[in-house]
Amino acid sequence: MVEGDKLSQDEIDKLLKNMTAPEGESEGSEKPFEEKKVREYNFRRPVKFSREQQRTLQLVHENFARELSTYLSGRCRTFVDINYASIDQITFSEFQQSLTSPTYIAVFSTSSLAGNAILQVGLDIGYAMIDRLLGGPGSTLEEIRTPTDVETAILRKESSVMLRALSKAWSTIEPFEVSLEKIETNPQFIQIAPPNEMTILVTLSITIRDVQGFMNICFPSSTLEPISDKLSTRMWTQTAKKSPEVQEKLKNMLLLSKLDLTAVLGKTDICISDMLKLQIGDVVRLDSFYQDPIDFDVQGVTVFKSKVGTNKGFYAVQIEKENKQLLEKTFFTKVLNEKFKTDKPREGDSDKGGM
Repeated sequence: MVEGDKLSQDEIDKLLKNMTAPEGESEGSEKPFEEKKVREYNFRRPVKFSREQQRTLQLVHENFARELSTYLSGRCRTFVDINYASIDQITFSEFQQSLTSPTYIAVFSTSSLAGNAILQVGLDIGYAMIDRLLGGPGSTLEEIRTPTDVETAILRKESSVMLRALSKAWSTIEPFEVSLEKIETNPQFIQIAPPNEMTILVTLSITIRDVQGFMNICFPSSTLEPISDKLSTRMWTQTAKKSPEVQEKLKNMLLLSKLDLTAVLGKTDICISDMLKLQIGDVVRLDSFYQDPIDFDVQGVTVFKSKVGTNKGFYAVQIEKENKQLLEKTFFTKVLNEKFKTDKPREGDSDKGGM
């Protein structure tokens, strides 16, 4: 300020106003001072993966859920609904404590990731799957028990296919081959990571007819950290895009695949003793009435409701109702079966770990 200059009364008032204003406010400021929020950080439970990385893992396992739903729907000859449920970061000991015993645990390793991971299926779903595969209605046990050797062998075969489907879902991020290391029913006997190591836990919900349950896939953080830079949505969208050649090949594979169609007049249950007494001329009553529409199955899955008739001397059916969503899922069953060779497990899948 030049010597001799004097402040006007307005300038003096403004200076006094600024001096008496609360800290953080000045002339012309209308926003009150906002205190910065402090976010708590638990050093015992460090967050290893960002939200974006978790979102990428969610996309991978949503794809896995869709393919697994298609495969099991064809395998169990009924619609198996599988959906992504949640993703969490918890310690390995917390994961162990969250599981009931007995349960079904498949420990697996991959060709490109260090260490082992876990695929766990609740036995309520496991027994419903076994019952359906053996020709039953798909019911589970009222009291869950440890699986027998035969039941374990069936679950081992199915989990081998599930792991190959998981490998396919991961191929856009990190291609790898999967090896089933061992099967366990007691979660306390599984030690794939230190108790306090953080893990990524992905949970899928599974519904087979009236039976509901969950499947968990658990990766130790040390297994996924080397590829953490690949776990971005940008990387996912770039690698997930299929080339025109791949799309055309998949389309041709679908169009040339043959599907088994079956018209089911009805079903019934009889005792073995009654079946042994059946003779020519005996009448067996089914569970459907002759006026009712019958099931028209595609690959063993009921997709249509139809009416029975004749056409040019042959028995025929007329479609009355369809399930488009289930029909689309069923179209991919044949391709998945050929892709994963579900009927013949690969050599070496059942050798590791033993029963």
